[in-house]
Amino acid sequence: MTARTLQHTRQLQRRARAGRGAAERGYILLFALGLMAVVTTVVLGVSVSLRLDAQLLAREKEALQEGYVLQSAAAYTALQLGVASAVAGANPPLPEEVRRNWPLWRLPEPGAPPAAAPGTAPSSRGTAAAAAAGTTPTARYEATLGRQPFTVELQDASGLPDANDLTAQEWERLFALLGTAPERARELALLTMEFKNRVMDARGTTGFSSMRELTDWNEIPRSLVRGGTTQVPVGLQDLLVVGTKNRKVRLDTTPVVLLQTLGNLTDDHLQRLATMRRSGTSITAALAQQWTAGTGLIAADMAGPPTAAKARLRLGGPRPTGATLVATLVLQGGKYSVVDSVVDVSAR
Repeated sequence: MTARTLQHTRQLQRRARAGRGAAERGYILLFALGLMAVVTTVVLGVSVSLRLDAQLLAREKEALQEGYVLQSAAAYTALQLGVASAVAGANPPLPEEVRRNWPLWRLPEPGAPPAAAPGTAPSSRGTAAAAAAGTTPTARYEATLGRQPFTVELQDASGLPDANDLTAQEWERLFALLGTAPERARELALLTMEFKNRVMDARGTTGFSSMRELTDWNEIPRSLVRGGTTQVPVGLQDLLVVGTKNRKVRLDTTPVVLLQTLGNLTDDHLQRLATMRRSGTSITAALAQQWTAGTGLIAADMAGPPTAAKARLRLGGPRPTGATLVATLVLQGGKYSVVDSVVDVSAR
């Protein structure tokens, strides 16, 4: 082998070794780039997850704070109604000038239209039209707790029955009157009583502790719970309450569907009731007793003060935002107290 051939061979070997080194360096570079891509993806994923968790925690914190404020607003509303009740029953009565300058929170008169302006109860004007249309009287007020304004809409709930006091037959009637097929209404009534009995056995209570337990139960269709449809204008959440222990009815405010559920009514009863409500005149205790005779219904004291109220509270001023708290208040010993409250986040 000549020197020239040997030199050429060595050059070829050096080139081969250089090519292998470059290839190895290329593989290392690709591996490093791949590792960096994986690390970057993991870091970005963790960062996004942390941001989402932070946003979720912030929303949960906000919802929790809203809930506390709304619960306090419900207690404030109970105090305001208690003050109004005490002023109305004061003996001797407070001077007229004191009462005139004292903005008391009052429940609306039966059959009155909704209040047009915050801070004022509805007037008696339009009573007959409102009763004939079947609208629910509402009084609207605004107040501030600390720095948080809120709005409350008050309704008389004296004529609404406690859901825990309904029998299986009454549940069946109610479901049927709300448009449920007879067989399904019977099935739903039995399931509801079984559910209530399970709650009683588990907690040692008299039944549901809140309307939330009943309205969140999956067996009852959402349309029956919420209403607002042509077939079911008013749902269970607006027809029933929990915690009042009430079965008495008011002929001026109790919805007809509940009168039919709790009593044995004829077409004559319904016609006479419609006439009384359209007339716009006060329904006396004697007239109520006469109408309910033989129906199985128990008439409430028509001359007495409201024994229960529903308060729908929302945070904010004239245009409230956020969740809604629906509280049930009961008059006991001259004072109102909150016996049930349900946060309705769907109103956001």
